[in-house]
Amino acid sequence: VMSQYKAEHYEFATNGLDAKHSSKDLFKGDHTFNTVLILASLLLAFIFGYTGIVLALNIFSFSFFLYRFILTLIGLTGDKDDEKKVEYSKDLPKYAILLPMRNEPIDVVQTLIKNIDNINYPKDKLDVVMLVDIDDEHLTDIKALDKPDHFRILSSEATFPFTKPKVCNLGLATTDAEFVTIYDAEDEPEADQLLKVLYKFQDENVACVQCRLHYNNANPNWLSRFFTLEYLTWFSTTIVGLAKSQGRGAVVPLGGTSQHLRAAQLMEIGGWDALNVTEDCDLGIRLSRLGYTTVVSNSYTNEIAVKRLKFFIPQRTRWQMGFMVTYINHCKNFPALIRELGVYRFFHFLMTILGNFLNPLITPLLFFIWVRSTFFGYGGETFLNWLPMVTLIGNYLLIVLSHLLASILFQKGKYWYMSLLQPFYYLIQVVTVYRAVYKLFTATYTWEKTPHEVDKVASKK
Repeated sequence: VMSQYKAEHYEFATNGLDAKHSSKDLFKGDHTFNTVLILASLLLAFIFGYTGIVLALNIFSFSFFLYRFILTLIGLTGDKDDEKKVEYSKDLPKYAILLPMRNEPIDVVQTLIKNIDNINYPKDKLDVVMLVDIDDEHLTDIKALDKPDHFRILSSEATFPFTKPKVCNLGLATTDAEFVTIYDAEDEPEADQLLKVLYKFQDENVACVQCRLHYNNANPNWLSRFFTLEYLTWFSTTIVGLAKSQGRGAVVPLGGTSQHLRAAQLMEIGGWDALNVTEDCDLGIRLSRLGYTTVVSNSYTNEIAVKRLKFFIPQRTRWQMGFMVTYINHCKNFPALIRELGVYRFFHFLMTILGNFLNPLITPLLFFIWVRSTFFGYGGETFLNWLPMVTLIGNYLLIVLSHLLASILFQKGKYWYMSLLQPFYYLIQVVTVYRAVYKLFTATYTWEKTPHEVDKVASKK
């Protein structure tokens, strides 16, 4: 079925988010907070000199990894209601499943159709929307595929912005479903995921349920093993700790897939930001600012981790740049941000969003300081000779322990040995964050798509 849309649907898809929250005109507006922050940092560096710089950078870096480790400990218990679900029945609410895809190979699309059709939910209560742009090179072949009756193709105009959130907004605007979720082209959601999510939505305070992404390639290489362990830790412990430590209105940057929302509520707040290349992160912050609650479910979605560095670097660049865009955009009206988040959640916002890209940005400076202190010494305060070494060892142990605990608890220690090398994987991300800074100023709204390849997952869990 080819689905049509009206002009107002496309207008919502591209401009549904009001100017106050949209990342359009990112560098215009009030940037007082960040300007003051930068000037204050430069002033302190001038006043305290090299000693102040060493202290500030080392303390921030160690604090960031300590913060992540504490979240890991808080999130280790996972979701205690992970097996609870609503009863399967014909009276379940209608659910929209959005499948954004761009130039996906036909074998990837065929696998996706099979994976989505395996979801345990009444077929007549599903609206599965295959979002394939009108200029997609595989559109004709996708139309010709044998698809279940509850699948439909919705083709967006090939106009700016060429982003995932724009087409998802179009799918949202054209459905009459009560709940909505997104799956990426390589996703294989757990069969009972929708039933488990609806159990969470029985709490009327819950606006969003983020499910766990589980990367587990059948034939992994060194990069996909690192990727798998990183996101196992992030989705199984870190964001669980974020949600648990804050409670209602928690600041939780969402994942780009398997985020479940109330459709009417999402329409009311303007949908996803069509211009933000990490629309998921932005939506998580907006929900928090509006006082809505995000919870995390242990229901999993199998995904295929990137195995090639030439795909990993653009993907991670986009994610890092999106975090920068989200941070800059939400700080434009700083008084409103503080008022809506409160001081405690604002702290989590700073550590989770700003810290995510600031820490890799300062990593080269930390290595410079470590080399100078270790091999050339420092003629000032004695502690500056050993502080960089303490920070380096402390950060290494915190990174290793966080990933090791997640591997043992959620993966039966399958890749435990990779946790010992995880800090070196972190160094690859330093390259991407500097590339992201360049892209931020040269291609702010350009979506660097990650190519998907057919693969098998090693196991269901």
